[in-house]
Amino acid sequence: MRTLFFLLLFINLAFAVYIQLEPVARSGPQPAPEFRPEKIKPLPAIAAQATTTCLEWGRFVEADLERVEAAIAKHGLSEQVSRQDIGKAPVYWIHIPPLRSRQHAERKMGELKRLGVTTYTLVQDDSKWNNAISMGFFENIEDAQAFMAALRSKGVRSAIIGARNLEQVKFVAREPSESVTGKMTELKQEFPGSELKTTKCN
Repeated sequence: MRTLFFLLLFINLAFAVYIQLEPVARSGPQPAPEFRPEKIKPLPAIAAQATTTCLEWGRFVEADLERVEAAIAKHGLSEQVSRQDIGKAPVYWIHIPPLRSRQHAERKMGELKRLGVTTYTLVQDDSKWNNAISMGFFENIEDAQAFMAALRSKGVRSAIIGARNLEQVKFVAREPSESVTGKMTELKQEFPGSELKTTKCN
């Protein structure tokens, strides 16, 4: 009888221990939740900087500006083009050296006109070039020599080529229309040695 008592006591104790230990086991560490990274959104593409098409005409020096700007106005382009300074640069100058007086210079220009030469300007200032006759500025010697050969073929003998370091400018038309492009092409033909080119400008 005593044996049965102790057997039942052992069973009760074992059951009590089981009841106490089961919640602990269930409350143990749980598996970590699955990591699902969000999609990385790509950075927005940086838009390319907008560019504008420009038409550049040049280059000209101060001695030419009065005649060039008068031609621009004659073609009705004063509002369509803007003047931009470039800075000093070496150029080749075709000219007739200074004459003794304005009267002598005007007489010489009359001779040039009779020979069919129309691209010239009388220099009138306080420099040593006063009363010289300017006939064109060129960036490279080859263009200057070609123009000189054309003058010689017309009978001009007194013109010479000289090198000078002068302030230069260009004229720019932004997004030119067909009409503006056509007029600037005509201007280029009126000024031998000038350059007309299409560029990209901001």
